[in-house]
Amino acid sequence: MRNRVSGRGSASVDTGDEARRAAAALPEPTSGPAGRIWAEYFAQNRPSDDLVRGAVLKLHEQKQHEHVIHAIQSALLNGQSQPWMYEVLALSMEVAGRPKADVQRVLLSLTDFGSANFESMMYSAAYLTRFERNETALRLYRQASRMAPERPEPYILGLKLAKKQPQVDDVVWAATGILEHGWTKNYEPLHREAEDAAAEAARRLQQQNDEAGLADLKSRIAAAKRRDLVLTLTWNGAADLDLIVEEPGGTVCSFESPDSPGGGVHLQDGYGPRTENCREVYVCPQGVSGDYRIIIRRAWGDVVGRRAQLTITQHAGSPEAKTTKQSVVIGAEDAVVTISLEGGRRTKPREVATSRIDPLSAVVPAPARPGVIQLTSHERDVRSRFLNSRENSARQAGHLPPTGAGAVGYQPVITNVNEGSFLTVNPVVSADRRYVRIAVNPVFTNLTDVFQFSFINGQ
Repeated sequence: MRNRVSGRGSASVDTGDEARRAAAALPEPTSGPAGRIWAEYFAQNRPSDDLVRGAVLKLHEQKQHEHVIHAIQSALLNGQSQPWMYEVLALSMEVAGRPKADVQRVLLSLTDFGSANFESMMYSAAYLTRFERNETALRLYRQASRMAPERPEPYILGLKLAKKQPQVDDVVWAATGILEHGWTKNYEPLHREAEDAAAEAARRLQQQNDEAGLADLKSRIAAAKRRDLVLTLTWNGAADLDLIVEEPGGTVCSFESPDSPGGGVHLQDGYGPRTENCREVYVCPQGVSGDYRIIIRRAWGDVVGRRAQLTITQHAGSPEAKTTKQSVVIGAEDAVVTISLEGGRRTKPREVATSRIDPLSAVVPAPARPGVIQLTSHERDVRSRFLNSRENSARQAGHLPPTGAGAVGYQPVITNVNEGSFLTVNPVVSADRRYVRIAVNPVFTNLTDVFQFSFINGQ
């Protein structure tokens, strides 16, 4: 099919012939040295992005890696860059056996340091680890942590690399970051790993007789383990209690919104009848000074003795640490306890998502109260079915909820994750059956890191 485009005062141009001429003008790998022929081609021509992609793909399939390298380098030098070029260039240089230092420079080009953000920094660091450039990746993780100090990902991924490096300061940075900000679902093993790494670093400093470094390590670890406020709610019986904390400034932390801009984290949403599971935990490593309103709500079931115990710890890990225990009466109405925190160390809100766009209706929800996450219609439906399932299970078993998994939120789903290049082509035949219109949709995916974990009965 031929398309003709005409402009004022100019002759018509046949775009089909133009594309064929451009394709024919592409140099062949056998026409000369790779560096010379591609430098001359891109200096004299400005081919379309599609044409360049096709040429590089063809060269890659022919295992002409040196030509791929010089073609991309020449395109970059002549101002004809495309987003995919640095990744393909690095991979081709690795296959061609180029020095690792040269590959590293290309990978660092993935990040534009003049406008780098947290995501691009993390992506580049994870990509560098695939080429075993651990030292440079660790530097990028540390730079990413300076951009977003309370995000746990740089410290968690950085600790794996820091333990392979001789510098003790790298281990201390990662370990203190995890102990202070690593409040993921599996935070307990992460914290144990961080403490073990810090203990190993302390032994190394002792062997080196570095008393100053050892004192600094112990001081930083102790500071990272400080908690301005920790709340633990425990009870007995086949029942489910919910712990809701209204923080100073109006932010709310609960099992529905576990990460709060006020600094609080809801760690566990437990239910009976197993005693070890009858607990809810709220921790605020760095909190805001002021009054905290603690709401204890009975979701279902009967609590033994109609009483629960609330343990309140302020300034844990510091000389001002104070722990009090309070018995709370559980009834049909919510129980409310108010406490006052003085000397909170938080000076600015924690960055968390406070609103989302519904992908089904493309409607932006109304502004939410700070700290309350707005759920989409799909998420509200899932949450409603989860709560109904939990209540029905308890009612059918005589207020004895299932001991294993069964909630939709904890049901593991096994699926395939594709990596690489994928092409979808949708043809549409014209009504007179003379032409075929083709819609081409390429998708490029890349896995930068994989986390391994174990689960038993949904735990």
